[in-house]
Amino acid sequence: MRGMSARRAYIDGNNNTYEIGDRLEYVPITPERSSSGSYSGGEPKSAALGAEQRARLISLLDQIAADTENLLDDRPKGSGTVIQGDQRAVCRGSSPLKQELETMLRGLLA
Repeated sequence: MRGMSARRAYIDGNNNTYEIGDRLEYVPITPERSSSGSYSGGEPKSAALGAEQRARLISLLDQIAADTENLLDDRPKGSGTVIQGDQRAVCRGSSPLKQELETMLRGLLA
């Protein structure tokens, strides 16, 4: 198992970042940082994570990073990026695991 201090995060297709630790931190993209100059990911959000929720999120990150059928070498719009420590994995926008992860992230922050 990796050290608990290693960064675990997910960046969605719009460049919004979800930091996964003891809490789930949503760091939205701002219009100034967006490629269009106008997109906003909304307001930052944070939610406490229970041990089971955190373990499920980490499991999904691991599965996405290992899903070679859906991994990409570059990062087109709409793709997702998994960050685990200093490792990055980019997955297709159509990846079922990506969609499952994003649904869970949105639910936890709702």
